[in-house]
This record gives sequence, C-alpha cells and structure tokens, in this order.
Amino acid sequence: MKIKVIKMTKTKDDIHRRVLRCPQCGGTNVYYENALITGYKYHCKDCDYIGALIIEEDVTEP
Repeated sequence: MKIKVIKMTKTKDDIHRRVLRCPQCGGTNVYYENALITGYKYHCKDCDYIGALIIEEDVTEP
C-alpha cells in the first residue's frame, strides 16, 4: 500500500509523517479535488468517497 505523505518533520529521535486517510474505507489513496466555491473536497480512489471530511494521521517511525 502506498502512503502519500503530506508533511514530514524530523526530530532527534523520530521522523513524524502526516498522512491523509479516507473516513469511509481507511485507505491512504486520497487526493485533493478542486472545489472552488464549496471549499476543500477530497476524493478517495479506493472507494470513490468524495467529501470535505478527511482524517489526518500522524505516523511516527523510529
């Protein structure tokens, strides 16, 4: 499974990565869809979810 990293920070001991997850299927194959007037919308390629609600998860790797 490919994880799309949207932000990565590095501290002395750990690497923190922030990933987007679909609220419907939990997949990480999510991208931003241009929505203009309606604001942010995301589209999941795995389950075809389209919506503004998205899960941002911090993943820590040693």
